[in-house]
Amino acid sequence: MVNIALLSLLVAQAAPPDLGSQADPFPTGSMNVGAPGGIPIGKLMLMPEIAVVVDGALGYTTLSTDQQELIAGPLPQHKAWPMLQEVELAFQATVDPYIRGDVFLTFSPQGVEVEEAYLKTLSLPWSLQIKAGQIYSPFGRTSQLHRHQWTFVDQPVSMQRLVGAEGLSGPGGDLSWLAPLPWFAEVHLDYQATRPGFDETVQQLTGVARLIQYFDLSDSATLGVGLSWALFQAEAPEQWKNLAGADLYFKFRDPTSRSSVVLQGELYGRQLSEQAFSEARWGGYGQAVWRIDRNWEVGGRYDNAPAPVAFGGGTQETWTALGTYYTSEFFRLRVQPSLVLLPEGQTGFQGLASFEFTIGAHAAHPF
Repeated sequence: MVNIALLSLLVAQAAPPDLGSQADPFPTGSMNVGAPGGIPIGKLMLMPEIAVVVDGALGYTTLSTDQQELIAGPLPQHKAWPMLQEVELAFQATVDPYIRGDVFLTFSPQGVEVEEAYLKTLSLPWSLQIKAGQIYSPFGRTSQLHRHQWTFVDQPVSMQRLVGAEGLSGPGGDLSWLAPLPWFAEVHLDYQATRPGFDETVQQLTGVARLIQYFDLSDSATLGVGLSWALFQAEAPEQWKNLAGADLYFKFRDPTSRSSVVLQGELYGRQLSEQAFSEARWGGYGQAVWRIDRNWEVGGRYDNAPAPVAFGGGTQETWTALGTYYTSEFFRLRVQPSLVLLPEGQTGFQGLASFEFTIGAHAAHPF
């Protein structure tokens, strides 16, 4: 049997001298941002933390294909349709005391995709941090989240049609600054090549700015306020020119239990290259979620979005209910019925039932 303490001592003694007086390949404190519960022998052998997240669902809708355009993963009409929505494979580790690396691969019926793959600095001065690689743009709140971070089974239709099918992302870099204020205030500046909307063949140079602030209203209540702006290259007609967003987040948590209430909403505005800003399309959503206890969660969401392409204008309203059962933080079952109100008095119903489980050590994503 290997003597772990002796092996650790030998590895530390063999560390390159250019790491300085604290020649430790496994930095502690703020340097080591691995997930709690990571496997110690894995860190000792310089292995990254590896996790797999699986999302599957059963869906049903009365909406036709035209009534669903544009959304990610439209369902066949009047059929109970099983889906393996996504399998996420994550590799996360500190590279050295100054750099962390994260890679997220997703497997879906559409193929294999690099969802994110980036390096992130750990020790820059003046409260600065750089993230570079394939990254989600820091635009809004919902569009930055990986699927297993979604509270609801799907993303709001307003986010999909005004920001992107799965948010705004692409290769580039993010510079963030944590302001020295009594409350949390962080500024992000990004430069990326993104594919806004649903056309994967159109790539635009994009600049993104975001200000996010959190205020502790009490020991139990937190308020978050965010403002976002994206400016696109827009060299051809119908390409995106400006995208604006505002988001609000409020959480009340009982410190003596697992119970909490979260209120969240976002507003989006999108301007195309040939449009005046007064002609920009707007939409947004508001949702409320109550975590009753360790196992049960219920919620509701109202979503107002531009109508499907086939209607040539107008708005779509979607009312959604949510019921979630957690056996643990690693497995959950969700049931989500939705009522869809379309222009011209047309209505529809959509229902989703999903399961999700996580195996392995998965470090936390940004909040």
